[in-house]
Amino acid sequence: MVEPELTAHAPPGVAFYATRVPVVEVERQEDKVASIVAMRDRVPAAAAELGSLQPSAVIFACTSASFLDGRDVDADTCADLSVAANAPACTTSTAVVTALQALGVERLAVVTPYVAPVGDGAVRYLEQSGFTVTARRDLGLLSNLAKGELPVDASERLAREVDLTGADAVLISCTNWRSLDRLASLERDLGLPVVSSNLASLWAGLRLAGVHAGGPDVALMERPGTTLLERLGPVGAEAPA
Repeated sequence: MVEPELTAHAPPGVAFYATRVPVVEVERQEDKVASIVAMRDRVPAAAAELGSLQPSAVIFACTSASFLDGRDVDADTCADLSVAANAPACTTSTAVVTALQALGVERLAVVTPYVAPVGDGAVRYLEQSGFTVTARRDLGLLSNLAKGELPVDASERLAREVDLTGADAVLISCTNWRSLDRLASLERDLGLPVVSSNLASLWAGLRLAGVHAGGPDVALMERPGTTLLERLGPVGAEAPA
């Protein structure tokens, strides 16, 4: 869902280009983490392919593959991406952390489509990053393809069901999970910022590229001056970035 969601919400003058880093489908939950982590072996080559386009920024758009081995490994992945692509780069997990920090968030309610071992990895990464996870709800889906086939109301429904007691914000984790079209309405109803993996990836990519064109209608908060996209600064691109 990364490509259609980001393309649908791209500001004017911005284009997204993608190359694939496949993940192997598995039949046993105990094999899931290894199959996801193995994706990173192909990231440098994929980044080099994109680097031939001379992009303004590069994102490794997989939340779980970037958080499962922790913050230090994720930081190394960001650095490797930047070298391979010869462009500013980060992962979705780093984008999520940067977005939450920009909002001043400390306590999070987290919803995911993951099986428990992957969801546990998300909590560890967030705690390493200085956040407190106050509550979590998982769908428990093993198949990556099945996540991408879910309707957008699946992420919305879980975000409405998770316990928000003591939370400063809601995180919808997984780039292969539709969410962007419902974030504004969720925020209005829940009274909290709602950050999704794809929103954070979109924001971080624009931020790294120095682009701000008013932003799509996926506001993290509707009050002027508090959305992530409004924090980007002046317009920086007139041609596709």
